[in-house]
Amino acid sequence: MASPGARAVLIAGGGIGGLAAALGLAQKGIPSILLEKASTLGEIGAGIQLGPNAFHAFDYLGVGEAARGMAVYIDQLRLMDAFARASATPTRWFIAAICTACSSGPAGITN
Repeated sequence: MASPGARAVLIAGGGIGGLAAALGLAQKGIPSILLEKASTLGEIGAGIQLGPNAFHAFDYLGVGEAARGMAVYIDQLRLMDAFARASATPTRWFIAAICTACSSGPAGITN
């Protein structure tokens, strides 16, 4: 719980980092003010790729199940080398190892 007269933490940006910071602070009773230049929060036509550890962080913040509900899970991953212009596609064994080590495999969330 925040002490009486506690000053709010100023957070710039309503993206995933800003929202996670505001949520984490709120759970600790620390007030925050989140600033976002967009007039509304919503889809921007892009998506992000998240590793399994991101879902552990979402669980800690209490939004893990909601994030999993929006995720699109993959069964194949392609890594690209921008300099060599070559791809190195990991084997299915590699993907299975990631999925076995964590509760969620690699996933993407589109917004």
